[in-house]
Amino acid sequence: MKKAFRILLPFIITAVALWWAFGEFLVDCAAKNATLGGIVAGVFGLVADGQSCDALVASFSEAKVFPAVFPFLFCFAAHFFFRSLRWRYLLPAEPGERKVSLQQLFDSMMLGNLATFIFPFRLGEFIRPLILSRWTNYTFSSAFVSVVIERFFDLATVLLSFAFIIASRQVSPQVMAGATALAVMSAGLLVFLVLACLAPDFTKRCVVACSRLLPAKLAGMVDHFTGDLIRGASVVKTPSRLLVILLLTVIVWTFAWLQFYAMLYVFPWDQGWEQSLELSVALGVLVALAIAAPSAPGFFGTFQVGCKAAFQLFGYGAWAFVSAYSIVMHLVTYVLFVSIGFLLLRKHDLKLFDLKKAASEAPQAA
Repeated sequence: MKKAFRILLPFIITAVALWWAFGEFLVDCAAKNATLGGIVAGVFGLVADGQSCDALVASFSEAKVFPAVFPFLFCFAAHFFFRSLRWRYLLPAEPGERKVSLQQLFDSMMLGNLATFIFPFRLGEFIRPLILSRWTNYTFSSAFVSVVIERFFDLATVLLSFAFIIASRQVSPQVMAGATALAVMSAGLLVFLVLACLAPDFTKRCVVACSRLLPAKLAGMVDHFTGDLIRGASVVKTPSRLLVILLLTVIVWTFAWLQFYAMLYVFPWDQGWEQSLELSVALGVLVALAIAAPSAPGFFGTFQVGCKAAFQLFGYGAWAFVSAYSIVMHLVTYVLFVSIGFLLLRKHDLKLFDLKKAASEAPQAA
């Protein structure tokens, strides 16, 4: 029963996200063709008069993917170049002191992204270090820990950015209190990462001391996980290397946000609205938080929910435009990841399902 629930949960989350993002449109289309659609519309309080369908079609007809896609592609390429470079700094010195090439890092990263977009349970997070371990002298464990450390740096950046975005908007005191809590949490996470990098023994002692306040079983899990995390972070032994990682993290996320900014120019905006860098940061942050949910492969639904939440945060309620933007942005990203991934499979003479089988066993090793 538990296994079936774990399998079904991502698809349930995706279904709920799709309904939240496109329920009005789906009911509207159904109402055009069947009385049942009108009944459903009445039950859920939705207007099923054809306006949603027509508005969405109109938004797509106004879209001009060219030339906006070119700056998007530049930002996409720069984003993953700097991600690959940052990954090199997060890895321990390779045996023989030979640096792993950026091409190997980029290829393994994109193959992992391909798997994440196709297979459930985020197997790409395991395929990525698995491939790197096959191409280099790194073990799977050391490569996997570097990916975990990378995700923690990303998480701290996303939470801190989200807190600043919320703080800049007119929101309720309760939401502002939540933003403050997120800022404190992200700052604490960043401090923990810095200490784990520069003072691993001291950090370990602090974690052990704090975990004694927890139940024995939970304390053991916390000690085991943080021990692995601290060992992975300890490869960053100098302040200069840590500074480079922090700088690269800022650059990585800057190009991530600029991708959303570039795609804002695909659609004409109503009078009184303009393409905003602040909005693009909110889009990048909220999409990153939304797709962190354990959804079905491809982030369908959760990606759109993140976009919709960002636009609503800025008070932009034009449903058709928001939906069209989220679909185009997601579609372009999806096509890029899948196309690049399959080209790399052919380049390296790899079979995706062989990697899936190997990666399915990787969590036990991790």
